[in-house]
Amino acid sequence: MKNKLGFLEVIAGPMYCGKTEELIRQAKRAAIGKKHVQVFKHIIDTRYGKDKKIFSHAGLSFESELISKASQILKNLHPKTEIVAIDEAQWFGEELTGVIEKLLKMGKRVIVSGLATTFDRQPFAPIPTLMAIADKVTKLSAICVVCGEEAVYHKRIIKNNIDPLLAALRRL
Repeated sequence: MKNKLGFLEVIAGPMYCGKTEELIRQAKRAAIGKKHVQVFKHIIDTRYGKDKKIFSHAGLSFESELISKASQILKNLHPKTEIVAIDEAQWFGEELTGVIEKLLKMGKRVIVSGLATTFDRQPFAPIPTLMAIADKVTKLSAICVVCGEEAVYHKRIIKNNIDPLLAALRRL
């Protein structure tokens, strides 16, 4: 008998490590396998304009739905969707954890990408919580543009005390 429980994979790491690229790669592989994939991104993510796609820094893209709250994932979920992918999940906050738990109970495969820590190495909710309950965690690293070594954290280079989430919300 096929297990009805879902499967949660979290892709985490610092900025510029390829989290979105990996999420897109998995979404494209699933689509090739004739799986119904639905991708969501927060409206806060305007790095490449307000397009209804997620984009990687490497130039890959995949169709997505723009939402402002995690609860909209459940409202916008298509009946045939088998795989739910969520990019830049840190922007959804702790509400996302409950939504993902519901998706898992529905038997969905969920792939989440996001920052596990802030620039000052503090937990960036909800990613650490999701990593704790995940079936699979992929932790990526970047390359430091200063020294060329492997980088597992990102660093703020702008000198201000503005919270990045609040700053992004003000731009909306």
